[in-house]
Amino acid sequence: MNAVPSAPAPAADAVVRMSGINKWYGAYHALRDIDLQVAAGERIVICGPSGSGKSTLVRTVNLLEPFQQGRLDVCGIAIGADAITRAARLAVNRRVGMVFQQFNLFPHMTALQNCTVGPIWGARVGRREAHERAMHYLQRVGLEHLAQRYPAQLSGGQQQRVAIARALCTRPQVVLFDEPTASLDPEMVNEVLQTMESLAGEGMTMMIVTHEMGFARRVADRVVFMDEGQVIEMAGPADFFERPRSARLRTFLGQVLTH
Repeated sequence: MNAVPSAPAPAADAVVRMSGINKWYGAYHALRDIDLQVAAGERIVICGPSGSGKSTLVRTVNLLEPFQQGRLDVCGIAIGADAITRAARLAVNRRVGMVFQQFNLFPHMTALQNCTVGPIWGARVGRREAHERAMHYLQRVGLEHLAQRYPAQLSGGQQQRVAIARALCTRPQVVLFDEPTASLDPEMVNEVLQTMESLAGEGMTMMIVTHEMGFARRVADRVVFMDEGQVIEMAGPADFFERPRSARLRTFLGQVLTH
């Protein structure tokens, strides 16, 4: 499948650069020649059909998924396909936050404890400072009054907002969101999207995999469309939704925007 040429992001202040990234699962070619740059403060929304490589792409950025060809530069850390070491993963994870589709909260820890464990054990932050950070970010997502509750005592939307606060507590330079509303009941989706929209308004660098096209229109600086492991098209929201260049994107939008 041939990709339509896409406008690159400004290169000078790029915090993520993916250059010729290829990834296989056995014989399955999951990512094909990915070239993508994300500038500081930019919000990138990644969409596409199921199995197109969206989640694999964002999980490659923080080295949760290794790649077999290409080069990755994240927050000044350069990693080749043959240099994905434990030290590289730790260095990247200190700079990149991640919010998953499943909340992945520790069930035996309160919301507050879920938010302090990363800074204390991962970033060697003192307990007092970690507590202050956790309360600050729980307040930021509107949940400071539930800091002492356990995940089982929270709704799905509240758990996901705790997960967002947890990701922010390490003060990352980039935050990755892998379909953060996919596991939520419809009435809980908006509270999470509103939280993310507010963070985007503060200039946070974000890469977001989502099917929420209204959110993409409002928040994204650029929208990336993937299919069969390739970046097929990339553009600002107005061009992406109103003037798609590829037939494949026109078909996709015709399907998702009518539901």
